[in-house]
Amino acid sequence: MNGAASDLVPAYVLHRYPYRDTSLIVELLTLSHGRLGVVARGARAPKSRWRGLLEPFQPVLADWRGRGDLLTLTGLEAAGRRVNLPGVRLASAFYCAELVLRMTRRHDPVPAVFSAYSTVLEQLATEKPEWSSLRLFEKRLLEASGYGLQFEHTADDAAPINADQQYRYLDEAGPMPLAAAAGRGVAISGRALRALALEKLDDESLSAELQKLLRQLLKPHLGDKPLESRGMYRALSRSRG
Repeated sequence: MNGAASDLVPAYVLHRYPYRDTSLIVELLTLSHGRLGVVARGARAPKSRWRGLLEPFQPVLADWRGRGDLLTLTGLEAAGRRVNLPGVRLASAFYCAELVLRMTRRHDPVPAVFSAYSTVLEQLATEKPEWSSLRLFEKRLLEASGYGLQFEHTADDAAPINADQQYRYLDEAGPMPLAAAAGRGVAISGRALRALALEKLDDESLSAELQKLLRQLLKPHLGDKPLESRGMYRALSRSRG
């Protein structure tokens, strides 16, 4: 819905930047209206009623009004505690937000994207393995964004994926037997494909090949500009080491 006044709806801040003297332009991910660009007037003023709420990873309830691509924020409430993320997990959360920004359009409601983003933030704040949370988020984001993925059958003859075989995943088709793929696509084991299909990523030995596969599948949808969060992740990893 573009332009009509909303009721308070669940949302997260994906990105924000200063606007004029005391305001912010904020990219919100909302449950029912998709990604929205809003002007938060006076949000940087010392006595702003929204101070501390327009922060990344803070669940909020938001209200807005206006027409066109950029709306005006009119209401904001906390909807829970801000997700606390230590060290490199903070960079991972910024990475997830950056993916959502690159892969969604404003005013395109896709509740599954909101659900995937909310889930990955919750998981990153726990002791759940970081790599599995990120790979599942990437998979769910691709699916929710309408990019068909095939992890259960081969693309050439729809044969079930065999955990003991090796495959090549072709971007526009899916997994193919090695002989049929002729060196194209990304090498991937049947075990990794089955784990991804079932969303059971509890074997860390699959981490590297799944990361390579999903990075390749995301690449056509992210544009040419490098992801800023990857630089942040490298910097935090070095400081930790």
